[in-house]
Amino acid sequence: MGTSLQRAARAWDRLAADDPGLVRTTTALRAVAGIALTLAVLSLTDLPAAFLVAGCFAPFTVALATGDSPPRDQVLVVVAAVPLVSAVLLAGCALASFPGAAEAVFVLLVFCAVYVRRYGPREQALGIFAFMAYFLTQFLGARLSQLPGLSAAVGVGFAADALVGFGLLRTTPARTLRRLRRAFDFHLEQVVLGAIEVVRAGGDDTRLTRSLERRVARLHRSALMIADLLDRGRAADRVLQGIVRAETAAQRLAVLAVRSGPAFEGTTCDRAPAVLRDVHHAIGELMRAVDGLRSVAGAPADRGPRTAGAARRLRRVAPRQAVQAAAAAAVAVVSGELSSSERWYWAVLTAWVVFVGTESVGEVLIQGFQRVLGTVLGVACGLAIAAVAGGDVPSALGVSLLCVFGVFRTPPNAYWAVTFFITCLIAMAFVLLGTFSAELLALRIWETALGALCGVLAGALVLPTTVRRAGGERLLEVLRALRRTRVPEGGRSLDTRELDRALEELRGALRPLTHPLNPRRARRAHARHLLALLESCAYHVRSLAAVAAAAQADETGHEIRAAEHVRANLDRAIRLMEAGGWPAIPCHDGRGTLARLAADRRWAADRTSRESYHVNRLDEATAELAQALDDGAAHCVVT
Repeated sequence: MGTSLQRAARAWDRLAADDPGLVRTTTALRAVAGIALTLAVLSLTDLPAAFLVAGCFAPFTVALATGDSPPRDQVLVVVAAVPLVSAVLLAGCALASFPGAAEAVFVLLVFCAVYVRRYGPREQALGIFAFMAYFLTQFLGARLSQLPGLSAAVGVGFAADALVGFGLLRTTPARTLRRLRRAFDFHLEQVVLGAIEVVRAGGDDTRLTRSLERRVARLHRSALMIADLLDRGRAADRVLQGIVRAETAAQRLAVLAVRSGPAFEGTTCDRAPAVLRDVHHAIGELMRAVDGLRSVAGAPADRGPRTAGAARRLRRVAPRQAVQAAAAAAVAVVSGELSSSERWYWAVLTAWVVFVGTESVGEVLIQGFQRVLGTVLGVACGLAIAAVAGGDVPSALGVSLLCVFGVFRTPPNAYWAVTFFITCLIAMAFVLLGTFSAELLALRIWETALGALCGVLAGALVLPTTVRRAGGERLLEVLRALRRTRVPEGGRSLDTRELDRALEELRGALRPLTHPLNPRRARRAHARHLLALLESCAYHVRSLAAVAAAAQADETGHEIRAAEHVRANLDRAIRLMEAGGWPAIPCHDGRGTLARLAADRRWAADRTSRESYHVNRLDEATAELAQALDDGAAHCVVT
C-alpha cells in the first residue's frame, strides 16, 4: 500500500514538473468539463447537431482566450465577451446571404482582433472571442433564422463554463504558487540526480551533459514562473531570494559536475580531487539553500506584470501586424474562394493564426509550417478514427473530448501537436454533423497550406520585420536589463526578474535561427553562441545576487573597479545596438551554457572570493559582447 502511494505521489510530481503549476492541465480539464456539461444539457433539447457544436464554442474559446490569466481577469473577459459574441453572431448570420460583405467584414474583423492586442491581454482575449464567433457562423453556415437557437446554445456553453471554471475547478494564484513550488522542488531533485550521473561518467559524456543542461533549463523556467506569480512586497522578495539562491546553487552544482574528472567511487572526500570536493561542497550549499527556502513563509501571489519593454513593443508591433494579418486574410479570401466557395474561411483562419505570438518573418514561417504539418497528421489520424468509429456518436464525442484535452495540455512550443488535435477535433465535428468525407479533410489541408502561404507572403512583403530586427530589439532590452541590474554594493541583494524575462523573450525571438531545421548552420551556431554568452552573464548576475545576500560583505576596491568595467561594457554595447549593430561572435564549437561555464578553471570556493570571481567573469563576458558588437558593425553575421 505504501509503495503504491509513493508511486502515485511520484507520478503526480512528474505531472506537476512537466506542467509547472498544473496550469495547462487545469485549463484542459476546464475546457473538457465545460464542453461535457454543455453537451449533457443540450442533449436534453431538440436542437440539431449543429447547435451542439455551437454550444461547445464558449468553453473552448474561454480556455483558448484566457488560458492562465488571473481569475479576476477571466471573469472580466467572460462578462465582456457575452455581449460581444452576441453582436458578432448577429452580424455573421445577417450577412450569410451577402457573401462579398461577409468576407469583407471577416477581413476587417481580423484587423481589429490583431490591433487590440496593443491594449493588453484582456483586449487580446476579446479579439479572439470576436474572431472565433464569426468563424463559427461561417463553419456552420448559420442563417438569421437560426440565430435564436444558436445564441441559446452558446449561452448554455457560457453558463456551463462559468459553473466549471469559477466553481468546480476554481483555482487561485496562491494554489498555483504552491504547485509551482512543488514542481521547483522536483526539478531541483532532477538536477542533483543528473549531476551525480555526469560525475560518475567522468564529466565527459556529451549525452548526459545535454540532459543535465535540459534539466537546468526546466528548473529555470519553473523559477521564472514562480517569480512572475509573486506579488511585490517583503515576503515575496524573501521567497524570490530563496528561489534565486537554490537555483544558483543547483546550476553551480551542474557546472562543477561537468568539470569533474574521473568518478569518485571508492574514494573519500579527503582523497578526492579538488573538483570533486567542490561538488560535495556544492551539494551542501544546495541543501542549505533548500532548507532556507522551506523556512520562508508563503508570499502573496498575483500575476506578474510584463516587462516595460514588452508592453511598449506590443503597442508598436500590434498595428503593423494588424495590417499584415488583414492583408493575408484578404488574399486568403480570394485564393480560398477559388478553391472552395464554401470552405474558404479555413484559409482565413490560418492566415490569422500564423501571426499569433509571432513578430518576425521567420517566426511566421515556422508557425505556418507547424500549422500545415499538424493539419496533415491530424487529417490522417482523423480518417483512421472515423474508419474505426464509423458514425457512432458516443465514440465521436469521446474522441472529441480527448482532442480538446490534448489541445490545451500540449506545451506551447509544440504548436504542430496543438494543430494536430484541433484537426482531429474538426474531423469528429464533421462526423457529428454528418458531413464527414476524405475529400473535405483533403480540402482542409489545401486551404490551410494556402492560408499559411498568404501569412508568410504578407509577413515578408507588407511592413516586414526580419529576425535580426526583432532579435536586436530583444537583445537591447536584455542589455538594458543587465545595466539596470547593478552589481551588488555592500551586500545588497538583486531582483533578477526583469533580466530573466527579457532573456526569455530574446530566446523566443531568435528561435527561427536556433531551430534545428534552420539550414544555415553557421548562423544557427552564432545565434546559439550569443544566447550561451548572455545566459552566462545571467548566471553570474544570479550568483552575485545569491552570494551577496548571504555574505553581507563590503566590496573591495578591485570589485568596485570590475563593476565599473561591467557598466562601461554594457553602455558601449547599448550604444552600438542603438546604432544598428549586431554581435559578430566567433563560434568555434557548439558548447552550451554549462560547458562554457565549466571550461573556466578559475573557480573560487569561499563566498568572498566567489563574489569577486563572478564580478570578474561578468566583466569578461560583457567585454566580449561589446567587442563582438563593435566587430559586427563592419561584419554582420546574422540577418
